[in-house]
Amino acid sequence: MPSYLVTGASRGLGYEFVRQFSHDSANTVIGIVRDKTATERQLRDDGINNVSLFEADITDLDALKVRNLSKER
Repeated sequence: MPSYLVTGASRGLGYEFVRQFSHDSANTVIGIVRDKTATERQLRDDGINNVSLFEADITDLDALKVRNLSKER
């Protein structure tokens, strides 16, 4: 079962990668987005329901560390 982590998954090439990878139900597809709600709506409108989304700004390392700490507690 292949797994894919796609950054910038809310639009453009990132969204297209998510769309293509999600066609195979055996794939695990994870998207990193800045606006989770909008991307969930877009996926739903496109009939895609096998993608997990996480809202994060990958250019802000400190924010990612804080987010990780809050999940550990």
